[in-house]
Parts: sequence; C-alpha cells; structure tokens
Amino acid sequence: MSQENIDQLRAAYEAFNQTGEIVVAHLAPDFELRQASSIIDTAGVFRGPDAFRDVLRELEESFEDFKAEAERFTEAPTGEIVVFVHVLGRGRGSGAEMDNRIAHVWTYRDDEAVRMVAYEEPADALEAVGLRE
Repeated sequence: MSQENIDQLRAAYEAFNQTGEIVVAHLAPDFELRQASSIIDTAGVFRGPDAFRDVLRELEESFEDFKAEAERFTEAPTGEIVVFVHVLGRGRGSGAEMDNRIAHVWTYRDDEAVRMVAYEEPADALEAVGLRE
C-alpha cells in the first residue's frame, strides 16, 4: 500500500461529500464493488467504474444530505486499506434518519483500486483483512 493510495481515497471521499463529485479516476476498468444488503437497499456486486458511479448516484437520490465521511484509514498486513466511514442522511420518501458507522475495504493493484467491499460492522472489515480493533 502506498500513502498515495490513501491520499487518493481521502480526496475522493472529501470531493463526494463537498461537491457530490464521484471520483472514479483511481478505479481499474475491472473494479468490483460489493455491498451488503443490510447496509442499503442497493446491494450486490457491481462491476466497473460506471456501476460504482451509478450506485453512489442512487444513494444521493434516495437520501437527502447523504454523506460518507471517512474518519480513519488503516493499513492491513494484506496491503488493503480499511476506511472507517460515518454514513449520514435522511430518506427522501420516509424522512427516516440514517446515522451509521461502517467500513470499506479497498484493494489496490498497480495504483488502481480493483475492489471495494462495504461492511456493516467495522469489526468484520478488520477481521476480513486479519486485524482486530
């Protein structure tokens, strides 16, 4: 893992939260997103940068003031990057508040992200990469 990858991720989360910009420049053409159904309605496996962008757009359309604030970045022995994320928003139709702390595990190959797995429980993300809190 390189500090450059963490810097890329930090900038991508910040851009999304400040401007709604969905940064995909650091994603490999074969990028894969894995979302658990218990996190959001948009669950499953999505392939490619365009699919990643589509999932984030759907979240923005489903929630008012949607934010995914990266709070901490941790390097795993496997080279993956665990990002602890505070997810906030309010359902557009229901008005229900969302205020969760989840984790994303990013895998890089040759300075491009090839996979991101979203975990409902940060402890599960740490365990998946051989770490403990």
